[in-house]
Amino acid sequence: MVLGIIKSGRVNLRVITFIFIIRHIFIPVFSQSLKTIDPQKVSPVKVREYIVSRSFDQLIDFSSIHASWKKDVNVHDFYDIEETFYLRKKVSIVWECYRHINPIKMWNGKSFKLGLLICKYPKSVIYANDLYIPDIDTGQVYFLNLKLIKGLINVPVAFEIINIDNDKRIMEFSYIDSNVARGKQVLEFFDDGEGRTRIVHRTYFKSESWLRDNLFYPYFHFRFIEEFHRNMKKLIKKVNSSDII
Repeated sequence: MVLGIIKSGRVNLRVITFIFIIRHIFIPVFSQSLKTIDPQKVSPVKVREYIVSRSFDQLIDFSSIHASWKKDVNVHDFYDIEETFYLRKKVSIVWECYRHINPIKMWNGKSFKLGLLICKYPKSVIYANDLYIPDIDTGQVYFLNLKLIKGLINVPVAFEIINIDNDKRIMEFSYIDSNVARGKQVLEFFDDGEGRTRIVHRTYFKSESWLRDNLFYPYFHFRFIEEFHRNMKKLIKKVNSSDII
C-alpha cells in the first residue's frame, strides 16, 4: 500500500478526498504567511503605487509597520471630529455585524475601495479577490483607495486596527506612520433604546498642512464615513444572508 491511496487494488476515495481538502483549502492559507506583497495583485493603481513607493512590498517582517497613534499621545495636539449615526437594530446585532461582516464588502463603496489587507500577527497577505478573508482584528493593516470629486482625484490611505473591546463595544483604528494624516478613529456602539443602536464615530487627526486639516479633511472625511456607515446599514439588513458574513 502506498500512502493508503491504493487499497486491495482499488482507489481509496477517502484518502484522495482528504488530500484534496488539505491541498486546496489549508495549504493556501498557511502559505500566505510566507509571502511578501505582490504589487501586481494590488488594485487600484494608487494603492499599488503607495505600497511600492514606501517599499512595503520589500518587507519581510510586517511588524515594522507602525500605527501613528502612540500610547503617550496628547489628544489635545490633534483636531477632532465627532459624528453620530443611528440604526434600527439591537446593539448586540450591530456590533457583531461590524466585527464579522466580510471586510471586502465593508470597504467597498462608491468613494472607497479596499486594495489590500495584511495581518501582522501571524503574517499574511490578503488581496481583494482572495477567497479567504479574515474577520476584522487587531494588527491588521488596511490599504484603501479614496475617490475625491467623483474619482477625479484618488488618494491612497492605510490604517491599522489597534483596539477591539468586545465588552465596551469599541473599535479603534489608526493611520500608519507613513500616511499623510496621523491620528485615529474611534467607533463606539450604544444601546439607544427601543431596539435601536447609536454609533459615535470620533476622529482625531493632523497633518503638516493647516489648509488640509481645516478645510479639505473635515469636508471629505464626513462624506467618507457617512457612506461607510450607510453601506454597513445596507449590509446589516441582509445579515441573514450567508454571502454577507
